[in-house]
Amino acid sequence: PVALAVLLDNSLSMTWSANGDGFRQAKEAARLLISALNAGDRAVLIPTNISGREPLRLKAEKEVLLRDLDAIEIADGTANLAAALGKAYELLNQPAGQKEIRLITDMGLTGWDQFSISSVKQYDPSIPFKIIRIGHDRQPLNGAIKEIRLASPGVGVNLPLHLEANVANFGDQEIKDVLVQLNIDGENKEQKLISIAPRGEAAANFQTRLNQAGSHAGRITLKKEGFAGNAAVNFVLDAQDKIKILVVDGDPQTSLAQSESFFLTRALNPAGEKDSSLFLPTVIIPDGLDATSLDGYQVVILCNVAAISDSVLAKLQTFLRQGGGLLIFGGDRVQPENYNLKLAQSSPPLLPVTIRGKKAGSEATGEKIGHMDLTHPALHGLSDPILVESIKSARVWGYTTVSAPGRTALLSLAGGDPLLLEQKVSSGRVLFMTSSADRDWNDLPVKTAYLPLIQSLVSYLAGGKSGALDGGIAVGTAKQISIAPSFVGKSLRIVKPNKQDEELLLTADKDRASATFADNDRAGIYRVALPAGGGKESAPQMYAVNPPFLESRLEEISSRELQAKLKPIRVAVIQADALEQGGKRVDLALPLLLLLLTTLVLEGWLAQRF
Repeated sequence: PVALAVLLDNSLSMTWSANGDGFRQAKEAARLLISALNAGDRAVLIPTNISGREPLRLKAEKEVLLRDLDAIEIADGTANLAAALGKAYELLNQPAGQKEIRLITDMGLTGWDQFSISSVKQYDPSIPFKIIRIGHDRQPLNGAIKEIRLASPGVGVNLPLHLEANVANFGDQEIKDVLVQLNIDGENKEQKLISIAPRGEAAANFQTRLNQAGSHAGRITLKKEGFAGNAAVNFVLDAQDKIKILVVDGDPQTSLAQSESFFLTRALNPAGEKDSSLFLPTVIIPDGLDATSLDGYQVVILCNVAAISDSVLAKLQTFLRQGGGLLIFGGDRVQPENYNLKLAQSSPPLLPVTIRGKKAGSEATGEKIGHMDLTHPALHGLSDPILVESIKSARVWGYTTVSAPGRTALLSLAGGDPLLLEQKVSSGRVLFMTSSADRDWNDLPVKTAYLPLIQSLVSYLAGGKSGALDGGIAVGTAKQISIAPSFVGKSLRIVKPNKQDEELLLTADKDRASATFADNDRAGIYRVALPAGGGKESAPQMYAVNPPFLESRLEEISSRELQAKLKPIRVAVIQADALEQGGKRVDLALPLLLLLLTTLVLEGWLAQRF
């Protein structure tokens, strides 16, 4: 009697194998193997996309095995050959007359690239191992979406949104006139035709707008007759509402270009139109600050404001307690005594330093910036080497001198004096720039880096959100969700694309509440329902899961590579159609017994004769 382990490749690439008929052919091959079982034989069906913890066992009933076969479906990921093969050897590690392993597969290179014989915990080279190959009659047009990129500065409500889908061609022939479609929240937005050179890549560019803040489910789809490969990629767009900024101009001029806030407001909104930038600055003079409510603003910027009154101080303290951001620029009008009394000595202090005085010289005596803390999130927008060089080329000839014992500056001058410092106040943040916002004390406003610097500082003060594109994770990858620490001990709910849901307990992780969801086994949009009572963070969110990019590649592993991968296990590869030719099994017990008796009689006669 035989103990047979049938490994059935149900990885995503089987969808396109054998001209789109590969998985059906693989199931038919498994059906033939099961049908050929004799009385006393046992078999087990093992899909290659398993975790290794499935309750599999050898069974003798053909009807049960055929039902198991019918239940196996195509997965969205790559074959876990090590887990499947390890399970086969585990189940065959018991007495049996004969042991055999059959792997029915398209021999896709991606699955074997991830395989190592060392990851198979136990194996037995003496067990016959054969691969039944499901092949291609002809090489199809083979490609997939490699990447989706955000080509605009951010993702904001009613702002131009530029997306770029990069499509790869795995084959040796050009793929002509592929239709690429963009869909957001179930609505088709735009479509483009592209052609892809052999072994090359091509981009499809889309432009659209989002009219609502929050998370949006996106999908890009390829349509081409005879195309083999993953034809759809999911992603999530997190649209940020406009960041409203109150700019207090401490040195307004009759000429707009001469005003203290001119360069600052142009950096925040270069076109000066409501729907052209994520940032909406409103400019007032210091006298208007008392009468202005700060409730509708996320950030307040003080530009060379001479003094802070008691009423304004109370208003700023309340604003920061509620999570607002405050950016303070120095200048020739700033009164050090007032700032020290109202801001530095307040409880809690709003200024991270004590002002000692002012240092102002000629432009020719300006210092360069010697230190930049690019690891700080407030300066993440300056990571490009060109912007770094632009910042370093700037000169500062006027600034407020400060006493900052134990403080580490985000930006410092070459001589060591601080240029940008941070102070956290309750739920809010304060950034203090010791130089001016205009060209009176520095030439930063005419540098390339000024716009991204100002926008990066304001985004950080507004909570660090400027809208983003999330291209998702690969099938089988764990997703970590991290939210405010007040959620520790509560549960969140994950709803999978097939509408199944699961609850996760949020535990403490440093200064956040976090949970990890590992069952991302299907491609699509996963929705996250956070616990109630968390303000803005309690709103439902989502993330995307996609098939691994290289799973769409239909290239096969060569015989030499296969033998090297499986060594010391010896493997034979046969074509699937060989099973249809059939075969027969013969019980050799009686012939061997007759041979043995004949041999004994002959030996007895020879012994007497000689």
